[in-house]
Amino acid sequence: MRVMKGKRCEYLTSLSFVDNSSLVELEPLRTKPEANVTIVFTTTHENGVLLYDGIEQSGEHIAVELFNGRVRVSYDVGNYPTSTMYSYEMVSDGKPHMAELIAIKKNFTLRVDRGLARSIINEGTREYLKLNTPMYVGGVPSEVASNAFSQFHLRNVTSFQGCISGMWINHKSVDFSNAAKMHRVTPGCASGEEEADEAGKDIEAAESNNSGNIEDSMQHEHVVHDNSDTVVSVPGASIIDPCTGHECHKGSQCVPSLFGNGYSCRCQTGWQGRYCEKAPTCRKEHTREYYSENGCRSRRPVKLAKCWGSCGNSCCLPRKTKRRKVRLICTDGKRYTKDVELIRKCTCTRKCY
Repeated sequence: MRVMKGKRCEYLTSLSFVDNSSLVELEPLRTKPEANVTIVFTTTHENGVLLYDGIEQSGEHIAVELFNGRVRVSYDVGNYPTSTMYSYEMVSDGKPHMAELIAIKKNFTLRVDRGLARSIINEGTREYLKLNTPMYVGGVPSEVASNAFSQFHLRNVTSFQGCISGMWINHKSVDFSNAAKMHRVTPGCASGEEEADEAGKDIEAAESNNSGNIEDSMQHEHVVHDNSDTVVSVPGASIIDPCTGHECHKGSQCVPSLFGNGYSCRCQTGWQGRYCEKAPTCRKEHTREYYSENGCRSRRPVKLAKCWGSCGNSCCLPRKTKRRKVRLICTDGKRYTKDVELIRKCTCTRKCY
């Protein structure tokens, strides 16, 4: 069974978690504009932490664990109460299973073994989960476990015991050799779990052949997230190319589902809708107002502008700016000149920072 990957076998992609203190520490999970995690695992234990990243003070967290043989998810972007759900599937049977996890703003989607997707929405005013603490895989250290258990982020703080034969974060295979910490884990998986490794190979091939999002293939049980790609079912197993006769809007791309006979429409930046038919409304709006800072104000109103409108899952931000000198007068009589950046053009961009 493969333990290492890469041209020189330099990547460690599968691990065995051997006892109740096993864990791997990784960098914080990046959740903007979305977080997409896929884990292929095998175990005979009904309870165990698969993934946890949380902030003790605010309670914001993402927690994925095995509880009584099912996958349990707890998700909180800062909107009380915490949102939770369980998988339909039982996964502690010693066979390889795949959990696909997608977090987009308040929305979280879980799919196990390419089955029906389940979704929750952490309703409230907060939009994004912002994490700055380490993400733990397979278990959590005792101090983190105590807080996560007391706040009901985790129902059981037992470490996962079994094999993780592959893990992908935002479509990139995780190289565990880059982990900040590994405790009580061994490279590779025990004999008899080659099937799990084959499942990992399938996912890896799908990721490389279709650089899009794995969520495109999900058959949604509910509306999963706003302004997102939506899977369109194509009946009939005899259809070889689901994109034949597709209805994706001109300029968008038809993407066959990784699993099944459906397809999704991958929109150009800013476009949205089931078939990418909704155009962006991002535009520059002129304003005329006083420029002020630190108790000082411009002598007269200044022609300013702001970017405003819809860009789907992207952001409406300045594309071109220019600088202009503005004369400011302060309440104490002091006067000075300030270089002010003015917006010239706006555009839709995926770089929302």
